[in-house]
Parts: sequence; C-alpha cells; structure tokens
Amino acid sequence: MLREAPQLDNVDTNLLRVFCTVVECGGFTPAQAELNISASALSTKMAALETRLGMRLCQRGRIGFRLTDKGKCVYAAVQQLFSAHDDFQAEIGTLRGKLLGSLHIGVMDNTVTNPKARIHQAIARFMRRDHAVHITLNTSVPAMLERGLLDGKLHVGVSAYYHHVPGLHYERLFSEQQTLYCGANHPLFSLVPDRVTLKEISTAKYVARGYMGRRAGKPTVPMNTAATSYDMESIARFILSGHFIGYLPAHYAASWVERGEMRPIWPDRLNYDSVFEVATRKGTPKIGIVEAFLEDLKRETRGPALTAPKARRKDNGATAAASAD
Repeated sequence: MLREAPQLDNVDTNLLRVFCTVVECGGFTPAQAELNISASALSTKMAALETRLGMRLCQRGRIGFRLTDKGKCVYAAVQQLFSAHDDFQAEIGTLRGKLLGSLHIGVMDNTVTNPKARIHQAIARFMRRDHAVHITLNTSVPAMLERGLLDGKLHVGVSAYYHHVPGLHYERLFSEQQTLYCGANHPLFSLVPDRVTLKEISTAKYVARGYMGRRAGKPTVPMNTAATSYDMESIARFILSGHFIGYLPAHYAASWVERGEMRPIWPDRLNYDSVFEVATRKGTPKIGIVEAFLEDLKRETRGPALTAPKARRKDNGATAAASAD
C-alpha cells in the first residue's frame, strides 16, 4: 500500500529556518545556542519537519552530524525559496514606491581604511532613501563571496576578484595598492626599503594569500612561500612576528609603519594595484533594493563602466611582484 504523499502547502517556514540554522551551524548543539532553544525543543522541531516532508534530512550520533543526500537537496531548495521570498518582498515594495525587503552584501576584509572604497558612505547614501530594508553585511574571501552570489545568499559582492566566474557580472569600482612589508624584528628591517638585495628578498620566508592560487604570468621575483593566510589580519600577524615578509594593502599597513613596527620593501618596484569590482549574479530579475544600492555604491566610488577581463588582469597586477602571490 502506497503511503499518502505529504502535504507541503502549509509547511511552517519557521521549521525550514530552524533546519537551515542547524545545517549552517554544523549540528544540533551549536544550533541550540544560535536559536536559544533547548535540545529537546530543537529535536522536536526537526522531527516535525521531517514528518511533514516525509523524508530523513540528517543523521546524528557518534559519527557526528551529517546531512542525508535528500537533506542536501532540501537545503538547496530552501535557499532558493528564501531568496525568492526576499525578491518577492522587494518587488512588492518597488510597486508600492518604497524599498522593502532584505539586502545581502558581501565585502572583502580590511577595506574600511581604504579611502577609495567608500562602502560605508554608500550605505549612508542608501539609508537616506525611503525604505524598510534589513541589510546584512558579511566579510569574506573572494571565492566565498562568489559562491554566495551564485547560491543566491548574497545580492552584491565587493572584492578584488582574481578571476571571473561564469554566471556573475563584474564591474570595476576602485583600486588598492599592495606593498611588500617586513616587521621590526625581521633581519631585513634595517636594510629596507632599498638596501636589501633581490636574493635576500627571494630567500626570506614569505606569507602568501591562500585565496589567490596560481596567478597568471611568471614571477621575476620568486618568493620562498613558508606560510599561507586567507585574511589580511593574519598576514599582518605573520609580518609583525618578525619571521615573514608579505603583501598588505598600503592603507591597512600605514598605522604600523607610522609606529615603526613595519617597513615597506622596495616600495617603488614591488608594489602593485588590486582592482576591486562589484559582482552580481547574471540572469536574475532586477530588484529595486539591489539596483538602488548599486547606484549609490557607484556614485560614491565613481567607478567606470564594466571592465573587460583582459584589461582587468593587466590592471590587477600582472607585474612581477603581484605574480609572487
């Protein structure tokens, strides 16, 4: 006898949000703290959702938390559902003549001290509009921003992108100067900026940016990569330890340079510019709140028109120094 198919027309969206929280927290125990509910209440909610959907979504026990194959598919479908709901709210708001809904923005780390970035000024401009918008701002590495855009978790992503992903639209905003530094306790500190030799630079322990991968172009300044980091703050810590050299945005390193805790290495020869772009997903309907924020962001940064990938790679530091990352 066939089981009656579950009725999905009245699935509680709150249960779906609980499920997403469990997935994103990596299990029931961390989700309890996030949701501020007891273990029994969380288990009851998850059991109710599985009963309503008619399938097992996850497994937990001695082996830890794990989504079933169907659970993975449900999670992806729920993300699409919530994204569509946000888009619906935004569209209705546009029809009513008021910005309404949720706006999800992703930004690369440590851009706040870049005078060219002006992201918080763009937010300030947006806030002067007639709106009832909840803004979520996340900081992450380029690849995670691109994944968030493709998954529909982000509407806008601002970063230095080191390659263009199919399915995303990129538009140039501003540039950021990258300079090679050493810390005060580093053996090269007394020799920089210009009395250090190429051999000393190439043999010094170097901290690389893990998210950049293999850059195009053969480096004429080979680096002795001895450490890897995925954010600027960690790179700064490596440099300040006195054991590594590495690239940092000049605006971010300025305070340590002023205090004598860092010095640039060959700043006139080894610096390069990273081009920052705003990325959005291709093929999605125009959403009023997203279009409004993009307009405010472009007005603040005064970015030119869409940059072709070939030109972007040239601007984005296909120099010997940039290729070292």
